[in-house]
Amino acid sequence: MKLILASQGFTTDEIENKVAKIVGKPANEINIAIINETAYYLSEEKSKRWLIEELSNIEKHIGGRIDFVNFITQSKTELEKRLMNSDIVYLVGGKQHIYSKLFHETNTVDLIKEVSEKRVIMGTSAGSIVLGRQIESKKFWNLRYNCNFEDFEYKELGLVPFNIVPHYLRKDHLKWTKEFLSDTLKDNPFKVYAITDRQAVAYIDGKIEYIRRRT
Repeated sequence: MKLILASQGFTTDEIENKVAKIVGKPANEINIAIINETAYYLSEEKSKRWLIEELSNIEKHIGGRIDFVNFITQSKTELEKRLMNSDIVYLVGGKQHIYSKLFHETNTVDLIKEVSEKRVIMGTSAGSIVLGRQIESKKFWNLRYNCNFEDFEYKELGLVPFNIVPHYLRKDHLKWTKEFLSDTLKDNPFKVYAITDRQAVAYIDGKIEYIRRRT
């Protein structure tokens, strides 16, 4: 199983090089299938400029075929064919817990798990979080998201034995400090990695690798 949990995708050459190594192909030959349903659930007041930038980074760093798949309109058979015809299945970020809801309501949780055994899955932000274990700290959810995780019918998929907090130290996330995370996650039973938009955590056949820019 090979999964990459990133904050904002292909933001550095180090991430590109590591992903190419994990896939086992040069970056200019990698084919990628993009899942993008969660961005549409963000409010109209929130600019989607970040999405254009993230997709532009994919085009900049990945040179093979780029495909978009849609879990609402495409059949499970078609989804499987298109996902398995890629080297990377890429889950764009967006609104929290939409992916879990999407996969459960389209009866494709088993498909995602099957694909994770045969292809590389890479997520960003909410697309990464859904791959990890469910954080259940009420304080964390109340203070960070102003809600309760119990409000969501479907939980994270737990394909990796940890999770991430994305966008660490970004200008619009500065109040989520190391002290905040240490306090709200102090009783969490598994590791949670706070990563910046230029970092990622890879899970390669049971081994965790940290991807960051060299100083």
